[in-house]
Amino acid sequence: MQGNEATPTVTQGLLRLGTLFVIVAACGFFFWDMFSETAALNRLATTARSYHYTESCDAEGNLVSAKPANCIDLNHYVFVYGPVMKAMRRDCTGKPAAMLSFEKGKVATTEINLVEKMLQFRAQNGASSPCGSHR
Repeated sequence: MQGNEATPTVTQGLLRLGTLFVIVAACGFFFWDMFSETAALNRLATTARSYHYTESCDAEGNLVSAKPANCIDLNHYVFVYGPVMKAMRRDCTGKPAAMLSFEKGKVATTEINLVEKMLQFRAQNGASSPCGSHR
């Protein structure tokens, strides 16, 4: 015997509601992970922590010899790894030169993602992308 298809049971309603909740939660997490500043900073920190640095810089990105290796020249940026990650943006990016501090609320998510991608590219290929207009 078949049940009455016109009126769903309470169990079917709860199952549908639960499925809807799971889908909304998964989509929400996906968008948060893609576009949130906190997630971008976490991804950059993970990438920066695993990178093997060969040069030593002070907090302003100037080369020094008395410190442990903590920076890398990415052509578009000089990235300095430390308690507060920083990057010196060069004006070859199409934007004015600037000092970027990778702390919550201090830098745009697009800048965080761009530096992370350049650092990953350098780690995988052993070379930086050439300095020029970047989009």
